[in-house]
Amino acid sequence: MHLLYAEYLDPLRIGNVPLWSLNRVMRRWEKKADLIIFRHRRFRPRGAAARRMLIMPYHVEQIIELPPPDVDLLAFLINSTTRRDLKKIRDAEFEYEITQDPAQLDFFYHQMYRPFVQDRHRGSARIIPWEVFRRIYEKGELMLIRKAGLAVAGNVMSQTGDCLYNNLFGVLHADRELFNAGSIAAIYWFAMVEARRRGCATVSMQCARPFLKDGVLVYKKKWGSRIVADHIDREFWLLPCGNRPPMHRFLEENPFICEQDDRLVSLIFLGSHTVLNDKELSSYLRGCHFQGDRLSTWVVLLDSEWAARTETIETILGELPQPSHILDLSRGSLAELPELISSWQDLRHGSPSEFPELAYS
Repeated sequence: MHLLYAEYLDPLRIGNVPLWSLNRVMRRWEKKADLIIFRHRRFRPRGAAARRMLIMPYHVEQIIELPPPDVDLLAFLINSTTRRDLKKIRDAEFEYEITQDPAQLDFFYHQMYRPFVQDRHRGSARIIPWEVFRRIYEKGELMLIRKAGLAVAGNVMSQTGDCLYNNLFGVLHADRELFNAGSIAAIYWFAMVEARRRGCATVSMQCARPFLKDGVLVYKKKWGSRIVADHIDREFWLLPCGNRPPMHRFLEENPFICEQDDRLVSLIFLGSHTVLNDKELSSYLRGCHFQGDRLSTWVVLLDSEWAARTETIETILGELPQPSHILDLSRGSLAELPELISSWQDLRHGSPSEFPELAYS
């Protein structure tokens, strides 16, 4: 909740809702709210109520598929977006080691992990308590990144099958100079080097928030990652309630990934708060475009001016590798969005659609 709305308002507690009264209470609040956000770990809406809502996972996972053993790893990864990071790693002369030393794990937790998480997330930081951390990872593997012999960054790793998982990162004292020197890039690079050494086929790049402009999500994209659904059983249920300007502004500024009918959907909203010429629009849509398993991109048009530029948007989307679609809601309501997406998924996969009359582009 803090990540979604911290800049705009403080949450106001209005009470508890018995599960059997949920639909009635939601109908009452729909008349007053722009967006209803529902969260409960042990209960999921069903039937008609579920079809009216979008599901936002807390996190999505990004995976890198490594090239075959006969393909050079550096040549495979180097491109216009990674070249600078790889040069920093070389110039800093970073090295890495793998250890299971308990003292090193203690050092990593207190001097790297805690400062790193606190610096990155500030008031919303969720730091694993030391006793819990030690119980979970005391038999795990720790990758330490060294610069001139000093351990400056680290990564708690684990391997399952042919996938190497990067579980937790840390940078010594969250030092800005170490960030600028490429310590985070070194963690990613050496994780892939180690995975290649072990014969792994994939590397998990940790989880990130499901917002398409999230810095962590975008940074991992440059390494060729693809998005997969995070299997942690945590999610928000979002019910769009209308077309008021504050709702449009929030959605336009925060394009996100949701789950719909067991598939991932990227939602990009274009309305009166988004002013872009054709060149800027192309750059923006490409920046918000990600590849992933069972992932499609939807560009939702919120006003008539954007609807008039449909042909231009189609041309841009046609050049992208992932399936992309345009949904014109300039004369509709955001409340229709979840059902429209579900109906399209039903039609695409050969299931009877409950709402065949709803139009989409």
